[in-house]
Amino acid sequence: MNKIYIVAEIGCNHNGDFKLAKRMVDEAKLAGVDAVKFQTFKADQLISKIAPKAEYQIKVTGNEESQLDMTRKLELPYDEFIKLEIYAKELGLDVFSTPFDFDSIDFLASRNQKMWKIPSGELLNLPYLEKIARLPIENKEIVISTGMATVDEIKLALNVLKENGIESENITILHCNTEYPTPFEDVNLNSIAGFKNTFSEYKIGFSDHSPGYFAGIASVPYGITFIEKHFTLDKNFDGPDHKASVTPEELTLLCQGIRSVEQALGSYEKLVTNSERKNKIVARKSIVAKSDIKKGDIFTLENITTKRPGNGISPMSWYEVLGKKAEQDFTEDQLIEHSEFIAQEA
Repeated sequence: MNKIYIVAEIGCNHNGDFKLAKRMVDEAKLAGVDAVKFQTFKADQLISKIAPKAEYQIKVTGNEESQLDMTRKLELPYDEFIKLEIYAKELGLDVFSTPFDFDSIDFLASRNQKMWKIPSGELLNLPYLEKIARLPIENKEIVISTGMATVDEIKLALNVLKENGIESENITILHCNTEYPTPFEDVNLNSIAGFKNTFSEYKIGFSDHSPGYFAGIASVPYGITFIEKHFTLDKNFDGPDHKASVTPEELTLLCQGIRSVEQALGSYEKLVTNSERKNKIVARKSIVAKSDIKKGDIFTLENITTKRPGNGISPMSWYEVLGKKAEQDFTEDQLIEHSEFIAQEA
């Protein structure tokens, strides 16, 4: 299988602080991700004055300020994003950002961004989908999150993208639950298998909002190609998404777990691997002399048994060996040899 593309979703967890954002890029690189992702928006174009906070936002930031006021503090100026983009690329990371308004789409397009993440909240935003799909950028990849969406709604969004020039092979659909954090009983990893059937012409990934890194690692055998995880330097920082994010240590364990499971999956065929082949002699048994045996003696239950090592006559030939005449002398524990039987392979 191809390596899963691992994205550290910095999002707005930099709290509008450039230095903090830069530290997060460093930590993400150390953790082993392939890419870092930000969120680009103008709060006044994203949120109306009357928009309420989400329940999870109220839990972690209170209800004294509006969603708009809260989000204004999380903006990352365009010029600072450019500096972070350059810095992350110098470290060997891919970097992209999710736009949340039309001006931000234009800005990221001016950076010739190749990967465009459509968040769950924009899944049914027709003019938004059309604008991204129509961007004249070569080799554009679309990644679309599906939190809160039905299968029919996902199909609607995909039709808009395809009608506006995006080929299915350039679209990745992310299984997602838009609750921060997502309770484990609502993660529903099995739906990834359903996605692979329903949307077989597309790549399938996972946008994980559950606590820790367990679900992310568990998603690997489902054949995902992409995973993103919200990331913070401290879950106690002020801001709406920190509580539902992983720390640098957890992000490292997620990356290590994904890479280990990728290697461990192997193939559908049961094989004797090179690493275990050498242990056949040590772990398997052979037919051996239970006591001293003289040439011409009959092999009986009293004078033969099975013991390690496994490079003599296999115990699977036990009943064929019983009753045969010894062709030589044997001492206790000596491997039984006989002209009618072949020793096991080493």
